[in-house]
Amino acid sequence: MSHKPALAATTPNRGLLILCLVTLCWSILVLQAGGFTTSIRAGMAFLDWPLSNGSVNPPGWLTEIDKFAEHSHRLAATGLGLLAIAIAVMHGLREPRPRVRLATYVLVGLVVMQGVLGGLRVLLDNQNIGGEGNVKAVGFAVAHAVNAQLTLALLAFIALSHSISWHAAKKDTARKVRRVGITAAILVLSVILAGAVMRQGHWTVWVSAPSEGIFIPSAGVGIVWWVNLLHRGGAVLAGVFVLTFAVMLARRGYSLPRWSSLIALLSLQVLLGVLSIQLPNNPHVRTVHLVVGAALFSSLCATAALVHRRAVDRRA
Repeated sequence: MSHKPALAATTPNRGLLILCLVTLCWSILVLQAGGFTTSIRAGMAFLDWPLSNGSVNPPGWLTEIDKFAEHSHRLAATGLGLLAIAIAVMHGLREPRPRVRLATYVLVGLVVMQGVLGGLRVLLDNQNIGGEGNVKAVGFAVAHAVNAQLTLALLAFIALSHSISWHAAKKDTARKVRRVGITAAILVLSVILAGAVMRQGHWTVWVSAPSEGIFIPSAGVGIVWWVNLLHRGGAVLAGVFVLTFAVMLARRGYSLPRWSSLIALLSLQVLLGVLSIQLPNNPHVRTVHLVVGAALFSSLCATAALVHRRAVDRRA
């Protein structure tokens, strides 16, 4: 009996992997719904929470786009909460690795926190819809957006822990690769934070001066201009580190999907960023830009965790 936990710890659990992948796909749907809600400024379609106009089936939510966006986001988020609980329960019953079990419990905490942050954003703004200087509501909205990214990244790590790549990892002591990967993830998260401030504070300056290129905002003053510049300039710096990380992975023999996916996501994200500037009135482009950014950040975090595992050669 003493060998069973060790054997289980080194063998991928297909059932838990499938559950994590299903939840990961569902979380992307939740993120897309939330991003679209923000893109069309429908976050205050209902002034109450957790119910919508006092109901789980409010009138007009299937016919009015703002109500549909917000209520579908709430329903999808509820489903994510149930899936997160299922992951924690199943891991508590079937997962022998303490750190992976702990990660699932933290996941539930992040999902609960996400719901609370979204609810506080509504409750604190119900008397000041779209008002200027509503720092509390915007602050909770930004925290809600960033917490979603962290939740998705943690979920990606849990799914990775059940993959063949994780269990078959061989020792790799390249400290520089680990540092570049972590730096790339931190920079991408910083860019996401600046983007969240722009979106939630309605500080997005889409217009750029032709003579200065697409990265220099030609409108806005003070902090608005600086946040836009930091988002665009930070994206360039983060992109350099992501590419460097991908090249390092390729040179050290990591699988083609592992490093090429980072390049593909980065390229798509840059394209969507340019399109967001060129098509400022298209909410779908901005929403997909948000979702791809989350996919890039999650992939970076998962890959950095895999590199760290190979470095320390742990069975956990």
